[in-house]
Order: sequence, then structure tokens, then C-alpha cells
Amino acid sequence: MDNSRLETLLTALIEADAAAVHLVPGRPACLRAARRVVPLSGDPVTGELVNEFVRDLLFSDHRATLAATGRVEVLYMGRDGRRYRAGFTECAGGRAMTLRPLPTAVPRLEDLDLPAEVKSLVRHRSGLALVAGQFGAGRWTTMTALVDALNRDPSRHIVTIEDQIELVHAAGNALLHQQELGPHVETVARGIRQAVALGADTIVVAELSDRDATEAALAAAESGCLVLCWIEAGTVVGALAALELQAETNERSRLMRRLSRVLRGVTSQFLLPRADSEGQVPVVEILAGTPAVAAALRTGELTLLAPIMERCRGIGMRTAEAALAELQSNGLVSAADARLYAGVDIGLGRAPARA
Repeated sequence: MDNSRLETLLTALIEADAAAVHLVPGRPACLRAARRVVPLSGDPVTGELVNEFVRDLLFSDHRATLAATGRVEVLYMGRDGRRYRAGFTECAGGRAMTLRPLPTAVPRLEDLDLPAEVKSLVRHRSGLALVAGQFGAGRWTTMTALVDALNRDPSRHIVTIEDQIELVHAAGNALLHQQELGPHVETVARGIRQAVALGADTIVVAELSDRDATEAALAAAESGCLVLCWIEAGTVVGALAALELQAETNERSRLMRRLSRVLRGVTSQFLLPRADSEGQVPVVEILAGTPAVAAALRTGELTLLAPIMERCRGIGMRTAEAALAELQSNGLVSAADARLYAGVDIGLGRAPARA
């Protein structure tokens, strides 16, 4: 395989500090950086190029998975020794490819520009905490840093349930087991139940993407475990609404009552370019599990959550708008970026329409 084209794309990815490079037939290669899609110069990607990568990067079982499910991911090692996750999907225009850089070291909470309230999630001993964010929002980095902090606590027995184990944590003071969907556990729900049966007191879940996984996570939190979960959502309210919509209509009020009893906190974040130096800074929305929040969840009034976050800034809650304004006042985000991502773009804490 002549991988010079691939290595050129990876060099551009690293130099731009981007979250991913996308290869979609008919369009130039694009970088995903700071919530923008930036096309690279050059000719449009062809289906033949992506098919060449399919042929050269995938084994026969990977190609069978791609044909059967329309999606497959593999690990790629670049010439520079960095690791990348190469993902292939079937789409209307043929096959598309995404490349994401994997970290070279475990991120630490002390090194991230996160509010203290996010870091304090590791102090809880029971309940459910959600870390939300969309693709390229830094959610994986935050979750991995939280696991690293938990791994230093000698009183913890931790089980992680991950889509792919992209980084192996070194042995710490805690007892830590990393499990991957497929090779180790069949589903998220089964993995959570097995972790509870094995006596884990802290469970970190890749994503609550279906009703069974959410039910298992709630049951584990009700039994006395701390359950820390990723969820694909752009706002705090969106994350909670996504959980509610997983249940059948007649079961939603019951699910929200259970959630109101165990919720410890929800964070949602996205990244913007730093105005004071190289790199990116997280804009973090925070909701704490207070009695007022529990009451809103019990009644299903998610539209009350944004006003609660605005009123309760003194105890660490904040809306994305408030977080963005604070970063701008501290000179960490430019006025242009603040204007671009203010208002409707970050959701104003609105809940999506119910099904």
C-alpha cells in the first residue's frame, strides 16, 4: 500500500489540532476542528480512493462487518508512531472514511481547563452522573480524565464499559477492569448488570444509547453504585430529554421519577479555539442534582432546568451562555467566537419536542 496520501492527511490533522479528518466521495477531504468543517485544498475524494483504503486497511472479517452492518472501525498506526481510529461507513454516495487521533497519554483532570464542579463528580459514592457532548467536543478526554482520577482512589472498585478500549489505564490504587463491547460484554446493559454482580461500586459506561442500558444504569445507581455515563447530546437539557425519549410514552414519568432520585449531576461541553494561546478551551454547562432539579424531573418539566441553572450559579451550576460569557470576560475566547456560538447555536437550554 502506498500510504503517502493517508500520511499527508494525518499530518494536516495533527498540525490543525483537529478532532477528525473526513473523506466523503465527491468532496475535498475535510477537517473537523473547533466545531467547524474545514475543507482541505486539493481534488475531491473519489470512491476509488476510499475503496483502496478499505482494501488495504481492513482484514476480511472487517470487510464482512462493513458489508453486514454498514460500519466498522480499526486501529491504524502512523509513520510517526501515533495511533488513529479509522472508521468506514456505507452511505448514499458510496463509502466514507473518518480518521481520529488517539491520545498518546492518559489526560489528567489537573491539566484540563474544566470547572471544579466537573472534577468533583469523582467524589460521589453513589448515584448517576452524565457527561454529554457531541462529536469532537472533548467528551472522551473529560471522561478518561475522570476515570484516571477514580483510579487513584484506593477505595474504588471500577468497571468501565467501552465501545473500544482506546487507552489502557495503568494499574492505580483502585481496582480497575476495562471491558469492551463485543470481546468482553455483549451489551451495555449486560455489562452493567455483570459489574454490579461482581461487586463494583463505580461503573463508567461508554454511552446510554438505548432503553435497556438506561434501565440497567438506573438500577445500578439505585443499588448504591456510582454510575458515570457518556451521552450524545449538545446540552444538559438535551441529554436528559434523550433519556426520557428512550422510554415508551406510558413509562416516561416512571423513568423520570427514578432519575430524580439518583441524579448527581449533568455536564455538557463543546470546544472553542483559545484566544490567549494555542489549543482549545471547553465551554461547559453544568446542572447539579438539587431538590429543585429533582422536582422538575419528577414532573417532566425540563424547560424549568435552564432557569434553575441561571439562579443557582452560586453553587456551581451554569448555562452554556454563562460559561461562554465568563470565558470571554477572562480573555480565553474571542468576542467573534463568542458571538458565533451564542444564543440558538448552543440551545438556550431548550428541551427538544417530545415524540
